[in-house]
Amino acid sequence: MKDTLTDANFPRTADGRVYHLGVRPGEVANRIVTVGTPSRANTIASYLDEKPKPFVLTSERGFMITTGLFKGTPVSIVSIGMGSPNMDFFVREIRESVAGDLAIIRLGSCGALVDVPVSTVVVPKACVAVSRNVDFDFVNPPSCQCTEPAYWISKPVSADPELAEQVLKALEAVKPPTSKAGILAGTVNASADSFYSSQGRQTSFPDHNADLIEHLVRSVPDLATLEERH
Repeated sequence: MKDTLTDANFPRTADGRVYHLGVRPGEVANRIVTVGTPSRANTIASYLDEKPKPFVLTSERGFMITTGLFKGTPVSIVSIGMGSPNMDFFVREIRESVAGDLAIIRLGSCGALVDVPVSTVVVPKACVAVSRNVDFDFVNPPSCQCTEPAYWISKPVSADPELAEQVLKALEAVKPPTSKAGILAGTVNASADSFYSSQGRQTSFPDHNADLIEHLVRSVPDLATLEERH
């Protein structure tokens, strides 16, 4: 990635590698599992076929891509870290590196806003974004001239219904008979732009978020889970 970049609109190296992920066409599959951490990516990659040996690349920006075969089908596992910018890098640069349709599944952990046991697997039908309003006066709310609330909640964005249904069927098919883990589907997830303030955590900062979770539950039908935006 030390090449001179000549296209500021969509920078690539001389050999066709995208700027942040570092991959080029042929190194990424159309079926992708994306995760937050390299350790989780390595765990998933351990299930890939031994031959041919999987391709592994870690970019200068910390993205890790593993591409191999799972029971003969090409799959990529991509560790992208956390936050909206990293997701934007991932989606845009993968799209420019792969021809044809993409099937992307995000695998991660989340908090529950409904009464379900730890280890429950959730397949949401949609997601809302929770964003901190930077125009709000968090230090002195009564003096705030902003007419908008401290946190914005977006309209729901639906998952691909066919892909969600296939994921649900696959999970139900492989669940061991002795497993006590539940599978929850048809719910809505809330994805926050901060691990702390936009998820309602109380810290030493004046985040003005004491009623945020209650407001979320009241405002979003079928809401069940909350996590930091990925």
